[in-house]
Order: sequence, then C-alpha cells, then structure tokens
Amino acid sequence: MKGQLRVLVVNPFGIGDAIFSLSLVESLRAARPEAFIGFLCNERTAALVRLDPSIDRTYVFHRDRYRKLWKKHPLLFWRKLSAFLGLLKEDRFDCLIDLSLGRQYAFFAAAIGIGARVGFDFRGRGTFLTKKVPLAGYRDRHVADTQRDLLRLLGVDAPAPVSRLPLRVPAPAAAAAESFLKKNRIGPSDRVLAVAPGGGKTWGRDAVYKQWAPERFASLAAELARRKGFRVLVVGDRGEAPLLEAVARDASRGAAAAAVAAGEPIEVVAALLSRSRLFIGNDGGILHLANALGVPSVSFYGPVDERVYGPYGTETPHAVLTAGVPCRPCYKDFRFPPCPHERRCLEEISVEKAVEIAENIA
Repeated sequence: MKGQLRVLVVNPFGIGDAIFSLSLVESLRAARPEAFIGFLCNERTAALVRLDPSIDRTYVFHRDRYRKLWKKHPLLFWRKLSAFLGLLKEDRFDCLIDLSLGRQYAFFAAAIGIGARVGFDFRGRGTFLTKKVPLAGYRDRHVADTQRDLLRLLGVDAPAPVSRLPLRVPAPAAAAAESFLKKNRIGPSDRVLAVAPGGGKTWGRDAVYKQWAPERFASLAAELARRKGFRVLVVGDRGEAPLLEAVARDASRGAAAAAVAAGEPIEVVAALLSRSRLFIGNDGGILHLANALGVPSVSFYGPVDERVYGPYGTETPHAVLTAGVPCRPCYKDFRFPPCPHERRCLEEISVEKAVEIAENIA
C-alpha cells in the first residue's frame, strides 16, 4: 500500500496476549515507520498498551459495560457503540489486523469503511475479513511469530522479530513503585526478586493446573534470598491476595520480610518489575511483562507449550522449567482436557532444580 499506512490492531484478550501482539506492532513500525497505528484492547490491558511508544492511539472497549447497557436497554447499547465506532472512523483507518478470533470486530470495521481487514479464520468466523489465514489453534510456532505473518497480507514485508519491546514506564508509576518499596523497607540498592505464584485467571477453576505449588515458590524465594541477598516482592492480582500473603509469609522465615503487591495498577507493576533483578513465576501475563521489560526470568510451564506461549524475544535471559512427562503439553487448540495425572507436569519440577537454574540466571 502506498502513502501513510493507517492500521488498527485489535486484541481484546489479556496481558500476555497483548504483549505478544505488541511484537507485531513493533515489526510493523520497523517496516513502515510513517504508519499510524491504533490498538483496540480491553480495560485491563489499556495501561499496558500505552507503555508502547509505537502505538499512536489506544482505544478501550469496555465489554462488560456494553453488556450491562444491553441488558438495561438495547437503545442505550447502540448509542454507546455508535459513539465508539465514530471515534474509530475519525482516524480513517484503511487496514484492520483482527486478532480477536471472532467475527464482530471485522464486521464493524467494514461498517465504518475499513477496506482491508486481515486476520485468522478460526472456526469459520472470518466471514468479514478480506484476507484470512485458517487457524485451528496456535501450534508449533510462537504466537507472536504466527501473528506477524498477517503483515504479509497487507503487503508489508516484516523484518526480523524484535528482540525486546521498547516499553516505557511513566514517571508517576516509577515514583509510585519507589514509594511502595520504601514503605516496605526495600532501598534503592537492594536486589529485588519478584515472585508471581498465581496467574491463569482466564482459566477459571482450572488455573491451578498452570500453577507450581505455592509452598515451593516460598521455598525457592527463601533460598534465593539466603544465597543471593535478594529482597522478595510477591506480586499478583487483587483476588490472589491470600495466596500472595501466604507465599510472602513463608518466604520470610529466616530472612527479611517479603513485600506483597496485590492488585496494583499494571503500570506500577511494570515499574516494580523494572526494579527487579530476577523474576520467578508461572505461565501468565506478569511473566510476559517481566520478559518484555528485560527482567531475567525463571518460569514454570505445565499443560501449555512453552514453544508457543513461552517468553518471547532473544535479548532477555529466561529459563522455562518443565517436566519430561509424555502427556504434556496437553493444552491445544484453546482447549484444556481433564487432567488424570494430578498435575504431574508441575509436581515433578523440584525446588532444587529451580534453585540451580535461577542461580545461573540471577
């Protein structure tokens, strides 16, 4: 396409998914520096998306708000949606990269005049895409690489994958993080170990199948604090507060008290991670945020294939710990089958092995 390329990228999913999509954004920016790039996301990832200076404008789609309006009265819903679509139309996008795996975003993009609409045809939902790639699920290759292939459908020859995202933590968030650390008696010269023992919120009741045992996280953190002099910071969602506090309490035995950051704004979490020398955690959004910020990491992968959903990029040191069991990875095509093996893929990862790997990365 000639002239300024005006592209709207849509990804309505969680933190990890948004970060993978930012790799596509960076490849687009490298190939077409003059492009105007918009990014449509949900309210949970909006602050994260705004950390990427390559995005010119962020649009936030509050899905729950729209559902409530529909239940209250369809007319209220359509008024709100029409106003939102009007904002998109004002920026005169000529291309849509739809990563939603649904059909509604492409439909409304067509309605406001976005002529080129590319994405994945998942379960026949690519009806309103002008160019599409069949997709049963992400397999064999990393999600970010599979998504980058869509640029070719727009006639963009994408360069090599970016080695690291250029995320920028805003000064107010950095100040809030330093205030939090100071309150917890963690000074500027202290070496911080960030620990995320939760994760997997989108899995609901099955989230436990993505989580290494909390007591092992505590033992690992305590041992690394003893050997390396780390101050431990346990991070996660507000709903995980009891889990985070339990891990922090156990990790503090025989060492300085661990701090707990539960439910902090994502930009403050990013600032806290940026102050960390090492991150340990489960497969989840905070892991991918740490990796994107350049924080060395050790992560635990059970049912999910780390080749597809693991830390992405070549610049940041990271180690993924898995168990060599024949049943993993069992999560395929966005489906997790019932586990008859009592989390064997995670239970067979020992604290001793994790300490050894973490010491080599720290």
